[in-house]
Amino acid sequence: MSKKSSTYALSQLENILGVSFHDPNLLRKAITHSSFEGGGPLAGNERLEFLGDAVLKLTCAWYFYENHPVLAEGELSAIVGQVVSEKSLASAAVRIGLSRFLMISQSLEMTGGRELPSVLADAFEATIGAVFLDQGLCEARDFVVDKLHLDAIDTNECLKEASFRNFKAELQELLQKRKKPLPEYRVVSEDGPDHDKTFTVSVFSEKTAVGRGIGKTKKEAEQAAAEAALGLVTFD
Repeated sequence: MSKKSSTYALSQLENILGVSFHDPNLLRKAITHSSFEGGGPLAGNERLEFLGDAVLKLTCAWYFYENHPVLAEGELSAIVGQVVSEKSLASAAVRIGLSRFLMISQSLEMTGGRELPSVLADAFEATIGAVFLDQGLCEARDFVVDKLHLDAIDTNECLKEASFRNFKAELQELLQKRKKPLPEYRVVSEDGPDHDKTFTVSVFSEKTAVGRGIGKTKKEAEQAAAEAALGLVTFD
């Protein structure tokens, strides 16, 4: 999408989102990928994505806490994890047709980057951040509840899908029991283009690396590193 045509597109997107922005530049930034015209991270939506991620998690935690009083802390955590996953956010972005509004580089366009789940999920989170800055927390909260259909989520189904081991939590618990410092995760390397990175993460106990993992996101790599660390009987 060219900058020249973006003003009309923004108006269309506002109608779809159901939000009339006081500052349309916030919405424009939310749908601008860091690759667009070589702008880089600061010119793209990465900072808004960071903010939107925090608003999203707060909203989901609040919503399920308030509306499902019988759920335990672990269950709430598992459900929120499912709702804020890349898969869930990308699906929401597809539902509202966000991909056709994204401003991305030509090279990313040619490789199908407009439809990449990671790109869509990031843009959706950035849009939440833009709504928060422009309209406030209450409007952003309503936006998340509406666009993610939180009222229609089957919590039992979420818990079934989330019935996997949380290796990071297990590792932390193990180290605490052994009176050791909490694990520290460090990104060792990032390989591949911006839209299709692979992360390598090492997890340290004190100053010793006790596990290493690889994933398409930092979170996946951290889980893999924790799983590798748990394979060790002791941490000497």
